[in-house]
Amino acid sequence: MHHHIFPALPVNRAVAAASPPAPAFYRLRDVMRITALSRSTIYRRVAEGRFPAPVHLGGKASAWQCASLQLWIDNPEGYRAPVLPN
Repeated sequence: MHHHIFPALPVNRAVAAASPPAPAFYRLRDVMRITALSRSTIYRRVAEGRFPAPVHLGGKASAWQCASLQLWIDNPEGYRAPVLPN
């Protein structure tokens, strides 16, 4: 009986490690899931400048930019919304 030893198949690490790209915007339901904050807490903190404001996408649709949400995730206690020039 012959035993054959097959070399391990090469693994394309770039493909194996790749994950789907993050969306550019997150809707409220996703923001609530990601942050574990309630709808009312999110909007209260937006009004206080302690959470990023949503961007209006048109019609009644609004969402949070991934980059601004990441700034809050990186420092939730120290986050302050940028002051826009008049």
